[in-house]
Amino acid sequence: MRLIKAAALGALLMLSYSAHLSDAQSRIIPFSEIQPGMEGFGKTVIKGNEIQTFSVKVINVIDNPGILDDHIVVRVSGLTIRQAGGIAAGMSGSPIYINNKLAGALWGSWGFQVGADPIALVRPIETMLALVDPLKEKAQKRLGSAPDIPYGVIGSVEIDGRRKQIELVSHMPSPSEQAARPETVFIEAAATPLLVSGLTGRALQYLKAGISEGKVRAAGMRQALLSISREDFIQELSQGLEERYGLRVLPTGFSGGAAYASAYTNEPLELQEGSPFGVMLTDGDFTAGAFGTVSYIEENILLGFGHWFLPAGETEFFLTDAYILDTVESLEMPFKLGVPGKTIGTILEDRWQGVGGITALEPRVLAVSLTVKDRDLAITNGVRFRIAYYESLIPLLFLVGALDAVDRTLNRIGPGTMITRYTLEADELSEPFVRTDVFASLSDIAVTGPLRVAQTLFLLTRNEFRDLGLNQLDIAIEVQRAVKSLRVKALKTERESYEPGETVRYTVTLQAYRGEEQTIEGELRLPKELDQPSVTLLAFGGPRRSDRDEAPEFDSLDDLIDFLQKMPTNNSLIVELVNISNTSEDPPTSEDNESEYRTIQTINETFVYGEKTLEIKIKTEKPQEPEPEKPEDPKPEKKPCKFPFYCP
Repeated sequence: MRLIKAAALGALLMLSYSAHLSDAQSRIIPFSEIQPGMEGFGKTVIKGNEIQTFSVKVINVIDNPGILDDHIVVRVSGLTIRQAGGIAAGMSGSPIYINNKLAGALWGSWGFQVGADPIALVRPIETMLALVDPLKEKAQKRLGSAPDIPYGVIGSVEIDGRRKQIELVSHMPSPSEQAARPETVFIEAAATPLLVSGLTGRALQYLKAGISEGKVRAAGMRQALLSISREDFIQELSQGLEERYGLRVLPTGFSGGAAYASAYTNEPLELQEGSPFGVMLTDGDFTAGAFGTVSYIEENILLGFGHWFLPAGETEFFLTDAYILDTVESLEMPFKLGVPGKTIGTILEDRWQGVGGITALEPRVLAVSLTVKDRDLAITNGVRFRIAYYESLIPLLFLVGALDAVDRTLNRIGPGTMITRYTLEADELSEPFVRTDVFASLSDIAVTGPLRVAQTLFLLTRNEFRDLGLNQLDIAIEVQRAVKSLRVKALKTERESYEPGETVRYTVTLQAYRGEEQTIEGELRLPKELDQPSVTLLAFGGPRRSDRDEAPEFDSLDDLIDFLQKMPTNNSLIVELVNISNTSEDPPTSEDNESEYRTIQTINETFVYGEKTLEIKIKTEKPQEPEPEKPEDPKPEKKPCKFPFYCP
C-alpha cells in the first residue's frame, strides 16, 4: 500500500517538474543513467566559509515505484570526510556530482560507521526538483500539510559482495539490535539538529521534552490557565520538539546576540551549491533552527537538506545565510556548529524530499517584545525575538522564550506575585487586543504569566474561523516575592429570606495570605417575578467560578476575542445570583459580566481565589408544600487540598 501511494504521488510530482526538467537537463545527470562504479564528488563546508570537496563512488541504486523512494547508494571518502569525523549532521543537502553533472543531494548515513569511507544515501535531484514549480506557484499561499514519512525497508543492494537490505529509521537501533540483523543496513537522515541559542535551564528542557500536566499541577500553575480548551493546550505542551518531530535539540552555548554571523569577523558565504544555509524557527535574542547545505539554486529558488526538517508541509520559516564555526566530532553523529546570518528569504516547503525556499521573500512573523521587572531587586531586563509564522509552534516557542527571560531576571524559582500587561496586534483585528492579569504562587511564580499568554495565543491561532495574521506582541511583566492573595472565606446576608424584587445586601469576608481579614460589601436585586422557594448567592475569585462550568461555544472570531477581552481577571471578586428560574426576566449567565444579577470588584494587584455559596429563601404568595424527608446520604470524605490557589 505504501508503494502504491508513493507511485501515485510520484506520478503527480512528475507532472509538476517534467517541464522544468527539460530546462535543467544540461546541469543534471538523470537517475536512470547512474550505474554502480561511477565516481564523482560532493561539496560542503565543514568550517568557516570555504567550500570543500569529497570523493563519491556509486555502490548501487535503489529504483522503487514512483520517485520518492528512489535512492543512490554511495561510499564517500577523502580528507574532508576525515576532518568532519564522518558524515556530519548539517551535511544534509550536500550536492553530489557525477560526470560533472548534479546527481542529487547527500541526505542519509549508515549508523555506527567507524571506517574512513562511510556509506551514505543520495536523493536524486529529479525528486527534489518536484518542489520547484510549487514554490513558484505558491510563494504567497499557505495550504500544505505534513507528508507521511515512509520509514521501513526501501530495497536491497549489493555492498562489498554481500546483499543487504536498506531500512530507513527515525532513530538508530542499538549496537546489539544491529548485530542481531547483520543483513540490514540502517539508514538515518543526516538528522540536522535543532541548534538553540539564548535559551537555558528549564525553558530549554521544556522546548526539548515538553511540560507535563504533572509539572503544571506541582507548580500550582492550573490557576494560570483558562478553562476553555485547557486540556487541549496542556496536551500540546506535553510534547516538546524532540518527541513531536523527532529532532535532536542541542544548545550552542551562545547568548542570543552572539548567535549571529555578524558577531564574527568572517561574513557568511554567498549562497551557492555546497554553501551552508539556515532554516530558523526564531531569531533575535532567542534563536532556534537548523543548518544544512544548498543542493540546488535557480534564480530565487533554493533547495536543500535532501530530507525533511520537521516535516511541516508548507511553512513560514526564516531562510538565512549561515557561517559554520566548525564541525563537532561525536560518537553518535558529528554535526556542524553554525550561526545564522541575516534573513534572506522564506522556507515555504518542508517535505519528505527536502526543503525549499524563495530568497528576497520576507516571511510572516510574530514579533515579541518583552520586559521583565523584579520589583524587589529593582532590575529590569528586555528581550526581543521573532517567531516564524507556523501556527502550531507559536505558543510553545513563545512560552519558552518568555519563561527564560523571567527566570534570568528573577534568578530564582519560588513564590511571588506577577502582573502581566500585554498588547497583541494582528492584521484581522480592528484594534489591538489588550489585557492585564494578576497571578500568585507559593512555589513557582515565573511560569504563570507566560503560560496564560501562551494559552491565549493557542486559542487565537487554533480558532476555527480564520487566520488572524498575528504580527506584534508587547508584554510587560512585573514580579515581587511577596504573595498577595485573598481567599474567599465567608459569605453572609443581612437576612435569611427575601421577597421577589428586594435588594440583597451581602458581606464577603476575605482572608489575606499571612495577613488580616478584610470584608467587602455589596448588593444585588432579586427579580421582580420570581416563583421559586430559594436562589443561590455565590461569591468567588477569578474569571470563572469552577472547572465544573461548561466551556462556552463561539459563533464567530469576534465572539471569541470579545470573550477573552471581557473575561474578569484573577484579581476580581465576583458575587452573583445563580439558579434563577420561573421568571420572565432573562437569567444571568456565568459570562455575562454586566448582568444586574452579578457584581465584579477588582482588588489592586491581588490574586483572589476560593468560592462560597449561600442559599437565600424566597417568600412567595403560594404556600409551600413540605418536602418529604429523605434519608441522609453519607457525606464523601473530603480530600485535603494540596494547592493553595487551586483544588482539582
